[in-house]
Amino acid sequence: MVTLLEAMRYGAVPEAPGRIRVRVPCYRADILHDWDIFEDVGIAFGYGKIEPLLPPTFTSGRGHPYVRMMNMVREILCGMGYLEVMPFTLTNDRILFGMMNRDHDERAMRVMHPITEDHTHVRCTTLPLLMETLQMNVHRELPQRLFAVGDVVLEDHTRQSVAAVSMHPESDFSEIYALSDVLKRELNIPCTVTESVDPAFISGRRADIVVGERVVGVFGEIYPAVLTAFQLEQPVAGLELDLTAVRECLSPPGTP
Repeated sequence: MVTLLEAMRYGAVPEAPGRIRVRVPCYRADILHDWDIFEDVGIAFGYGKIEPLLPPTFTSGRGHPYVRMMNMVREILCGMGYLEVMPFTLTNDRILFGMMNRDHDERAMRVMHPITEDHTHVRCTTLPLLMETLQMNVHRELPQRLFAVGDVVLEDHTRQSVAAVSMHPESDFSEIYALSDVLKRELNIPCTVTESVDPAFISGRRADIVVGERVVGVFGEIYPAVLTAFQLEQPVAGLELDLTAVRECLSPPGTP
């Protein structure tokens, strides 16, 4: 192994049985991970000399349950006329909380050494980023119906979430309620709808999605002060659903 590493211009010193200290040359800026070194060892040895072996066990591959659920959500929302966008993972507390008329959530993960003040937090919710996307596209024609499916981080836990917004002159609670009903039916979610107190939405035109006794989502008409904060002149209806919470409520303990 040392000979192969030295052939690829690495510094290699045996330290113990099965352990080698490797020094990467300063000009090898392409070496980022351990497997980059493994690849060079394979090249030095010669891929043609490696005897192919069949694995001792055979399994059939399939998508992770969360991936399958997110793909199903994408298909549903695209069928409802919504366009998928991919907002940035990093944002800031002003967009996450201040402009959304929400109190700061201490569980939101902060970036230890942010490069700019615009990227100080890892997103813990996706709806504010869709509002920001609408703000950046106010010059586009209406209606604008957008959604995003992806990871959010709360405390140190990564969760899967879907959010959707609809902006046009006649956007209202009934439209976003119908969208939530479609998601509930197509995903087979045994949920109920109760009155919400989320300040990002208009009182009396907002609702929580509840599975059992757990709130897993919220939808409604966006509060006028939030629209003003994002410089939007048209009404917006929005929805956000915690897909991880939905699956946890529906799956028996121990299900991956």
